[in-house]
Amino acid sequence: MMWDNYGYDMMGGGWSWLIFILWIIGVFIVIALVVWFIVKLVKSNSVKSQFDNDKSLTILNERLAKGEITMEEYTKFKNIIAKG
Repeated sequence: MMWDNYGYDMMGGGWSWLIFILWIIGVFIVIALVVWFIVKLVKSNSVKSQFDNDKSLTILNERLAKGEITMEEYTKFKNIIAKG
């Protein structure tokens, strides 16, 4: 007995174009999520780094005000923090 598929391909029965489009949309969604995650991770690290620098400068300023460090040490440490 012969099987007649009425002109459709054997995989998908005429729905293969829809499956292909959904697959492409899925790939774009995955790529968008990966990019979003990377951007969020980078932004969070830069914000955290900025917060750490601000906290370090606050402590450095307090130590200078208390007389625990000299102005030369303050300038040296401030330059190190700015590079960091």
